Amino acid sequence: MSLVSSTVRKLGPLGGYAFARQLCRKQPRLLMYHRFSSFPVAGYVSADEFEWQVSYIAKHFTPVTVSDIALSLYEGENLPTNNIAITVDDGYEDFYSIAWPILRKYRVPATFYVTTGFVNGDLWLWPDQLRYLLERSPKVENTFDFGLFSVETPLQGTALEDTFWRINQILLKADNEKKLQCLAAMSRAWQLDLPACPPDDCRAVTWAHLKEMQAQGLEVGGHTVTHPSLARVNMAEARSEIFGCYEALENNLGQAVRSFCYPNGTPDDFVGEQVELISEAGFSCATVAFADSREQRQRYAMRRHASSSDRFQFLKAVSGIELLGMIWRKETQETPYE
Repeated sequence: MSLVSSTVRKLGPLGGYAFARQLCRKQPRLLMYHRFSSFPVAGYVSADEFEWQVSYIAKHFTPVTVSDIALSLYEGENLPTNNIAITVDDGYEDFYSIAWPILRKYRVPATFYVTTGFVNGDLWLWPDQLRYLLERSPKVENTFDFGLFSVETPLQGTALEDTFWRINQILLKADNEKKLQCLAAMSRAWQLDLPACPPDDCRAVTWAHLKEMQAQGLEVGGHTVTHPSLARVNMAEARSEIFGCYEALENNLGQAVRSFCYPNGTPDDFVGEQVELISEAGFSCATVAFADSREQRQRYAMRRHASSSDRFQFLKAVSGIELLGMIWRKETQETPYE
């Protein structure tokens, strides 16, 4: 542990978090989540931990939606200070069954970014397909070459998890068409047909769920139709992903103010020309999946701080200590538009 982290751990509970909160009271922050579980599971936020975090936000901050922050920052709408927006990506059912009841209990709004083709039942998300295939890979010794990567079987011990994350990182940077071709090649080589519906732990919310939650104050935002990296599709495909997502949301949930979230969300996952498409489609703003010292200076690249089951990371992010450190170090990431 670094000296700085050790110092923050000691001083945070003694007033450091409160001091940072005061310093950052006029700088709204967005927290980013993905998956939830009833009990502690690696990679998920458990119900008990999420309830602790939500209760902390309800006590110390003014929770709002992403579009509330955008309207305040860019269109002059009035908001109180100490704004925090909870955001959740992708559209998994565990948001509805685990996270939303907790948010409702504490009257904390949130923004839920859904992949509309996933909600429609037209597809399941490619990382889940990859894991499904790897978990059922051949039990014999062999090396399979799929172009972008190879897989050595059998996947024993920690090899499966290590292989999953290695391939995941490769596919994140691959052209969308090549990524889908690799998954199809794995399916053919191993004679595994992907079920039409994802396994229960990978299933999506329904439109009925979303309509119910929207009526209760949830902002349902857009996360494209099929969840590609928008930098790895052509402009016609990007338009279809962005406009198709907005139209599906409006057709199924009615008109509402909605923000957009770039899949994966690094500076390498979208191009500047797509900002105009996002605005033209009707989205209020757009969020990325990283934070830096620029924070919310760009309406279509609003920064988000990672949150997780790690309570120390949550406290650094929500209090503003993480942001203050980035400002002090002058950390910036260049986005494809200004």
